[in-house]
Amino acid sequence: MDLSLCFRGVSRPSPLFRHIKRVCVVVALAFTSIATAQMRDEDRIAELKEQVQAMDGVVQAAKNASEKSKLEVKLQRLREELKILEDRLAIETRQKALGRRTYTTPLGELREELRNIDLTVEDAEKKVSDLITRRKAVTEARDTLSSQLAAMKARSEPDTVREADLSEQIYTRGEELRSLALQRESAELGVDLARYAAQLRERIKTIERSAHPTLKSLYESYTYLTDARKTGDRLSPLFVNVNQNLQLSESALALGQQKLAKFDEEVALLDKQTGFFSSNPKVERLLAAQKNQKKAIAERLIYMTAQVEALKSSKEILERQRSLDTLNLAVAEDQFKADMGAYIARLRWPALTLVGFVCLYLVISLLALPFVYKNESLFLARRLTRYVLVVLAIGAIASFLFDDLSMVAATMGIVSAALVISLQDACSSAFGWVVIMIGSKFGIGDRLQVEDCCGDVIDIQLLRTTLLEVNGWMGCDEPTGRVVLVPNNFIFKAKFFNFSHGHPYIWGKINVTVSFDCAAKAGPLFFRVLSEETASEFMAARTASQRMRRRYGVSDAAYEPRVTSAITGNDVIFALFYVAHFRNASRLRDRIEMRLIEELAKVPAIQLAVTSIQVSHSNSPPPAA
Repeated sequence: MDLSLCFRGVSRPSPLFRHIKRVCVVVALAFTSIATAQMRDEDRIAELKEQVQAMDGVVQAAKNASEKSKLEVKLQRLREELKILEDRLAIETRQKALGRRTYTTPLGELREELRNIDLTVEDAEKKVSDLITRRKAVTEARDTLSSQLAAMKARSEPDTVREADLSEQIYTRGEELRSLALQRESAELGVDLARYAAQLRERIKTIERSAHPTLKSLYESYTYLTDARKTGDRLSPLFVNVNQNLQLSESALALGQQKLAKFDEEVALLDKQTGFFSSNPKVERLLAAQKNQKKAIAERLIYMTAQVEALKSSKEILERQRSLDTLNLAVAEDQFKADMGAYIARLRWPALTLVGFVCLYLVISLLALPFVYKNESLFLARRLTRYVLVVLAIGAIASFLFDDLSMVAATMGIVSAALVISLQDACSSAFGWVVIMIGSKFGIGDRLQVEDCCGDVIDIQLLRTTLLEVNGWMGCDEPTGRVVLVPNNFIFKAKFFNFSHGHPYIWGKINVTVSFDCAAKAGPLFFRVLSEETASEFMAARTASQRMRRRYGVSDAAYEPRVTSAITGNDVIFALFYVAHFRNASRLRDRIEMRLIEELAKVPAIQLAVTSIQVSHSNSPPPAA
């Protein structure tokens, strides 16, 4: 651009014009240098490369040595400048890459967004308090103007000009109140933003302080993620409301500005109609009224502009809050995924521990226990081993999964107390199992009679004992085929009889009634039959009773066959006492009865007084003969 064109038409430039021309030239050169300095480094590098390439050709083509040396100096300067620009561009590229790496994570983006929020809760609350005070003062002023207007209307001769002026002032105060109300809403949103930012900063500190994931931290991350998802759309209604109010306020402001422009045109037109030589009282009164309205509208536009600015500020704050919500949700999702992955990785040791306990159980159950226990004892020992290893595995896994075991113990104590109160029978059965295992009063294979139920123990579980029913409706010591489940709390509540505690031999009795005249012959016969049929059982019982003596220190009974008699009128009742294994009692009784029948058939002189034989069994020894 030729600056001399700006001074065409000046025939003889004065010194002032020459000075202005020099200033303009300097300013133009300054702007040109600034534009050159702000040229993109890439374009400058490309330009320098072309210049270096062209200068290199010129240097090679130069014939004069002095000229060639000067050109080489210029070429060297261009190369140095090119090297400086390339290095600077490389540094800027690394800076941009570093910045991208810094903010690629949601946590880094959230931290950077929080750095841009300088508002504190205290400042925002102070601003709200100031706006409340100002609103109270404006409200009092408006109420005063309303009282004056009401008093003026109550007069007999109203002043229309004054009433119109008061109405305009009241309307202006209303706009000011609306402006203060919108500013207060914006300030309250600022308070919410400041508090939200403070909460997020504390959340970031909590995330950074977490050393390793725990079950508690994982649950907290999941809860926080759920809350973040729920609060994602909490600002949508506010956004809609603010946008609608902003559109209405901007439209009202535009109309007010247009109205003020029309008042300016009208006042200018009325000014032309009045003057020192053309005085018109009517026009002057109209001009004064228009100027007053123009002043009121101009004052009102200030508050309408403040309303628009307050709504824009509210919208900006809501957009910041929405941005924080989005980043917070991204951080919560990223943190939950990281905690879940780390926690799953942490589960390797509990899994290995569980596998180790399973292998240990298999080794103990299949290799160690069979060398010590057999049959029913082996089954019970395997079950006890399984229970013990399960408790140990739970404790070991809990030590991995829970950091604060004291809190877990306290929680389990409270839960246990609640369970004991609400599930008394189940808890008493569980404690009954402990008593059964520790006391060893019966085990698998023993025959028990619990109240009116009799059966062989086939399983002892944590809450109940399983019996294979014996006798029942059959009237003999044989299994009925039914399985009976008895809660373990019977150990505390009921009497029970063990047919095999100490040793498995129990006493039985057979009553035989004969007439009085043949009693002398019947007694020796019955004793001989009983001795012959039960000789092996009594020998085994005497051997087994030694275990009872060693265990309790007292003798069990004298294990010898016995026959007692009782006279009842013309009859004599003989009681034959014998011992039998509790599983063979019925068969031994049948064998003795069949032998008695055979022997009685050989001696017709011995006549039975009745046609039935009564049999009963018990652990109690027979009375002394």
